[in-house]
Order: sequence, then C-alpha cells, then structure tokens
Amino acid sequence: DEMAIIFEKERGVATLTLNRPEVLNAIDPATYAEITDAFIEIDRDPEVLVAIVTGAGDRAFTAGADLKLMHGQPLSLDDWHPWQPNRWDFGAMPMKPLIAAVHGYALAGGLELALACDIRIAASDAVFGTPEVKWNLLHGYGAWRLPRIIPMAAAMEMLLTGEFVNAERALQIGLVSKVVEPQDLMPEARRMAEVIAGNGRVAVQMTKELAERGLDSTLAQHFRVMREYYDRLELSADQAEGLQAFRDRRKPSYGQGD
Repeated sequence: DEMAIIFEKERGVATLTLNRPEVLNAIDPATYAEITDAFIEIDRDPEVLVAIVTGAGDRAFTAGADLKLMHGQPLSLDDWHPWQPNRWDFGAMPMKPLIAAVHGYALAGGLELALACDIRIAASDAVFGTPEVKWNLLHGYGAWRLPRIIPMAAAMEMLLTGEFVNAERALQIGLVSKVVEPQDLMPEARRMAEVIAGNGRVAVQMTKELAERGLDSTLAQHFRVMREYYDRLELSADQAEGLQAFRDRRKPSYGQGD
C-alpha cells in the first residue's frame, strides 16, 4: 500500500509530501493522523530544524478532506471527549517552523494545512478557497487562523462566499508571502528553509512561539515570557557564537543550541 505521506529529512530540513495525487491529495482520516504524527516527529528529532509541507503531482497541494469518508456517520454520546488539540487541524502545532509550498488547489482542509504553516509560498498556478459553506459545512480551524493571517474583510469574503482566490490575489491579501513559477516552487521553499535552519535554533523556535502567542497575549504577558526566554538564550553556546560571529563579520556556525 502506498504511503499517504512521504516524510524525508535532509540537512536539517524535513519535507512532508502528501502523496495521493490521483485524488488531488485529498486527506482521509488516516492521512490526518499521519500528518499529525509527522508534526510530532518534526519536534522530536533534534536534527530537524524546519519543515516544508507540499503535495505530490502537479494538480494540487491538497483539495481538502475526503468528504466521502469524513462526514455523515451518526454520532453517539460515546463519541464525545473533552476538546484537546490532539490533531493538527485542532491546533496541535510543532514548535519548529513550517513552510507550505503550494501549487494547484489548496481548498478547505487543504487550505487549513497551509494556514497551519508559518510561511506560505505559492506557485503561480495556486488556487485557494474555503468552499465549505457551499456544502453546509464549516471551515473550522481555518475560520480561527484566516483572520489572524489576512485582513478580516478578505477573510470574510473567502469564508462566506466560498469563492476561490488565485495566487496573485493571495499575494495581494497577504495569504502568501511570495509567488514563483511552478518549477521554482520547491527550490525556493528549500532555499528559505535552509536560511531558517542556519539561524540560531532555539532563538527561531522561541521567536515562532512569541509571535504566535503574542496574538492572544497582552504586551505585559509577552514581555514576561520574552524576558524569561532571553535569560535562557544568554546562557547558550549559540548566543556566544552568534555574537562572536557578528564581531568577526562572519556567518555563525551553530551547534544544537546548548
């Protein structure tokens, strides 16, 4: 049986490729679990510093949840459990940076996967959308993420109309930070990943957390955490190396942040 995702690691960069191109990389329940497991593995492996998320084939990043499999089962009280972020689409996120390399369709749950990433790069053929309302479904996790990433009016237009947005419009509203030709998509994602992997490992992860948590914290809370983190960085070999490299006008050579 073919793997629903391909997970590779090379020189500090992990690449997670959705591998069901014959169904536009649609995400079935097993694939949701596999992506979550890969995110856990990204955090657990000290060799991995940053990860790229992409889709196999040339038609789609992912067209979203496999609707034939994901909806319509009757529920009983036995199915209830307290809410917890136990899957990526419920907010279980790695502390390490994620880059989405998006080509073709990124729709519904597929857009949510791109929104779960910290940086989105699009090929010029990319198409984004939240068509759930057309099927009387909810763009759940994405309805929380999208207005934190793009302006509220643009988020509402996408969420309430369900209409698709092309790469040019995605760049205009800040949904993606860069648009490249399809053949340049993975090289550019890889280049950016390697730049991030060359930075101070712990500082990168702390910065991601400060930015993410800052969206929901007061300035005082932000500085309280920041000062505690700063104290830890001050004691690290990586910070000593970073400052020495600055003085020597050379590129730092980081170990593993101890």
